[in-house]
Amino acid sequence: MSRVPQYMHRVAGWEVTNTGLTANKVEHLEAPRADLEQKLTRFKGLSAQHAALTTSKQEIAKEMQGLFREVETLVAFIRTGIRQHFGKDSEKLIEFGLQPFRGFKTKAPEPEAPKPSRPTAS
Repeated sequence: MSRVPQYMHRVAGWEVTNTGLTANKVEHLEAPRADLEQKLTRFKGLSAQHAALTTSKQEIAKEMQGLFREVETLVAFIRTGIRQHFGKDSEKLIEFGLQPFRGFKTKAPEPEAPKPSRPTAS
């Protein structure tokens, strides 16, 4: 479903003004009316071109999105193959932009905080 741009109601108003001037032949406004008609035609042409480019842009974006997913899947497959070939802890993985497995980091035990002493009842 095509969305009508918000400015098109203004364009319709311009057309009504042009139609009224054409029908009533106001002599001292004939030159501006001709200019308005020329600019209206140009604006409509640009609007149609904009709509066509927007549609094309949407189609390209959709194709890019699908291709992106395909490439991500392919790269994940290739990276898994690289890890299998060289080993998950090989430093050679760095050349492929992969992080070698270097063991799990262990947290140093936190020192126990002294327990607050309870005041005794006297």
